[in-house]
Amino acid sequence: MDKTAKVENLRDSAHQPDASSALRNEVYSPPESLARTDTDAKPGRLNFEPTDNPQKTQNTDGEKTFDSVARENGLDINETPGGKLEFSLKYNGEKLVLGNFENNDKGLKELGKTLKEFTELKRWELEKTHNIKIARPGDPAPRQQIGSMDGPPKQGKELALRDPRLKELLGIEAAMERANPSHKTGDSKTPLKFYFLKNDSFNAEAAGVAAFEPNIHGGPAIIVEPHSLDNSPVTEKDREDPKSENHRSIASLFLHELGHHSEERVFDTPQKRIDFYKRMGWAPIPGTRPEDMQMMLKGKEGGFAPKGLDPDAKWERFDKDGNVTGLVSKEEVARQALIKPATDYFEGPHEMLTEAVTMLRLGDGHRTHPMQTDQTLYSLAKEFDQREIDLNYGAGKFIRSFTGKLVPRNAENEETLRARERR
Repeated sequence: MDKTAKVENLRDSAHQPDASSALRNEVYSPPESLARTDTDAKPGRLNFEPTDNPQKTQNTDGEKTFDSVARENGLDINETPGGKLEFSLKYNGEKLVLGNFENNDKGLKELGKTLKEFTELKRWELEKTHNIKIARPGDPAPRQQIGSMDGPPKQGKELALRDPRLKELLGIEAAMERANPSHKTGDSKTPLKFYFLKNDSFNAEAAGVAAFEPNIHGGPAIIVEPHSLDNSPVTEKDREDPKSENHRSIASLFLHELGHHSEERVFDTPQKRIDFYKRMGWAPIPGTRPEDMQMMLKGKEGGFAPKGLDPDAKWERFDKDGNVTGLVSKEEVARQALIKPATDYFEGPHEMLTEAVTMLRLGDGHRTHPMQTDQTLYSLAKEFDQREIDLNYGAGKFIRSFTGKLVPRNAENEETLRARERR
């Protein structure tokens, strides 16, 4: 089968749009940078080499060049035998071609038009298919979160928005294939909404990539920080360093944030949330109130809690009386934890749960990793995920297959899942 798929295929599953037509600040701050993948020979060449006519590589549309458009949108450039420029990106491990364009001003304008057209079509398709909203510049936007030493963050200015790029929309699409039903709200009037910030950070102190908020202008929201996804591959299959013990893609980031929305749906009382976290090996720090959600991950001796928002910072070690007895690395915390985290990002029980659920939903090798790392956490993530599935579709209707997608709950599919888990 030809692995080169024309982007025109995006039209196949959608019609043209009608022309008339509870934990806050859940910030995902991965401890490693997300790496962008490049393609094969000559691919990924963002500094396009001069041809016999240097003028051809200096074409501009306003201040834009072929190189700047490629960099901004995460595209790869190839020179065709006929001298045109082929623009493509990697999606689900395959080469997705936008088209071939003349190496001149007309070709540059046509590239911009093509990108805009397919980006708008994909946005419309996602909103129609999944009942989500993707904010546009000028829409009511989130207000900046300003840190406060004496309480929750304060509300700052309303933040400017930008339109998402095609690869970011493809990341949402890939996430939705495995997120179901975590994007649903149960109320068509308050759908989940994606906000892409243009300039300023939602919460600069958190230094995150994206954040989930349960209530932005009346509905749940995923807020993407400026430039945070510029160097990210669309899916896990598009990574240069495909690993199953972590996740580093646009799709997996959105799966993670949707996992926080799942928590809002499954835990309808603070006590249910706390009780579940306790089963995951977390406990209130001695001397604090459970409702304050100051929790430590229990270890062989005492417990551990992150110090601040920096995912790479040292953790505090607590004794049985709640006294800090020293600082340890996150790696040491993972080694000593009674219940092992699924990935290297577990800054709090909500993040440890959401990471386990993300790996479960990514499926295959990513699901195998937490299953082999800690059976207790794996079973809890599976139980949590099934709760949300049953909440949305009714008990006994669907289960999540080992690949990450929902399948009917029947004897054959249950046995297939058990067989994969026994391997």
